Amino acid sequence: MKFVIIQSAEAYHHELEQIFRDIKINSYSELPVDGFMESADGNSDISNWFGSSKNPYRYFISFTFLEEDKANELLERIKRFNDEAEGISPISAFISAIEKFV
Repeated sequence: MKFVIIQSAEAYHHELEQIFRDIKINSYSELPVDGFMESADGNSDISNWFGSSKNPYRYFISFTFLEEDKANELLERIKRFNDEAEGISPISAFISAIEKFV
């Protein structure tokens, strides 16, 4: 079992939902997020992930629990989307192992 966390700009919400439908992920959760950064200098790799302290960057987090093969398929589809997209804020996705659960 894997815990998959996805961070995306609101602009890609529809595309991410389509990826979920295409690979038959029917159960996931989402949270809206406002990101802040005190000094976005443009030299950091994360400078485009977060807004300034006055103008937050609006994005959302999706998360789901998947079997390993489905989690890998999801990340591969997200990578393919990012390779083809022309935006400055690619969708980010992370897989974390679930060691125990009740």
